Amino acid sequence: MHLEIKRLQVAIASSLLLIGTACQNRYQDLPKVTTFEIVPVPVTQLEIATVEQVTTSTFDVQSPTTTTTTVDPSIVSTTQTEQTATPSSSTSVETATPSSSTSVETTPQPSSATTETSPPATSVQVEPPPEPTIVTSEEDPTDSTRIMVETVLPTPTEVEQTLTELNAETTIEGIKFNLSDNILFEFDKYHVRAAAKPTLEKVNQVLTHFKDAQVLIHGHTDSKGTDEYNIELSQKRAASVKYYFVNNFQAEPTRIQTKGLGKSQPIAPNTNPDGSDNPQGREKNRRVEFTIQTETRTVEIAPNSDPFGEAVKKATSAATLTQAAKTPEQWLQVAKQWQEAIAFLEAVPQTNANHGMAQVKIVEYQKNLQYAQKNAGLI
Repeated sequence: MHLEIKRLQVAIASSLLLIGTACQNRYQDLPKVTTFEIVPVPVTQLEIATVEQVTTSTFDVQSPTTTTTTVDPSIVSTTQTEQTATPSSSTSVETATPSSSTSVETTPQPSSATTETSPPATSVQVEPPPEPTIVTSEEDPTDSTRIMVETVLPTPTEVEQTLTELNAETTIEGIKFNLSDNILFEFDKYHVRAAAKPTLEKVNQVLTHFKDAQVLIHGHTDSKGTDEYNIELSQKRAASVKYYFVNNFQAEPTRIQTKGLGKSQPIAPNTNPDGSDNPQGREKNRRVEFTIQTETRTVEIAPNSDPFGEAVKKATSAATLTQAAKTPEQWLQVAKQWQEAIAFLEAVPQTNANHGMAQVKIVEYQKNLQYAQKNAGLI
């Protein structure tokens, strides 16, 4: 019995020794705890890293993304703190990176210190871009000021005299006459010269007399220069003359139509037969052509005029155009000239001494007309 009690005591003692040894080893593995005294710090004096607390700051940033980061106070110090009666403080830092200027405000709270970044309320007014200016072919190319001139109604006699001075012709298209470019413009320019005023006043009297007729103004150049340049220059010159009447004589803009034909419709050879330059011919080709489309589109014979003589003029013009005609458009102009010449011949009265000759010429001119129409692609 005693032996068993001793064995039991030895077993108990051994167990206690093992337990004590195990506890001692585990205690050695545990980290040592150092206790520090915590001094309470006012929330408003809390510093994070080395960033000083500011009331309001402004930063220029670029990204519109907003992120929120909560900073644990343990990051500020490596000291492990123990919970005390002092109220705990937490710091919340919001970092906003908007695309515009941002105000960062830090407002202390009773139990926490919060640094909050938020974009200010801004109102941006964007003005719409101005509408583009559209330039049309009928735009006034002149830069002169308007000079209002009172138009006096002319008498029929005055109109007839003016048409004679302008060397006007009566065609199936209407009354047609040309003004030389050196009367209207400076060299290579398109603004109407002040010296052209007396001539244009006479033209305005004719336009006023035929107040119900539409007016065509076509610009023409000689053969020098490129097609593109001559077309543009002739267009500007025709439009400039139109707006001279609109600005100075109060003409209705819709009544006058303009077009630039460049060098496509010469009325005289630009070169001599030997190929040399023909300054006189080129001067005639540089012109502005007026066509007053009277109500009757048939041939009109002016008083005391000779229809046979008008026919000869048209035939001469057609022959001149034939020398330079190459394109269908140019041959179409040749055909029109022959057509008008035939119309004048048909108007020669039987009492006229040239009536018999006119009938012969009609047959001849009709052959020339068919040749021109064929080249123009009409037949």
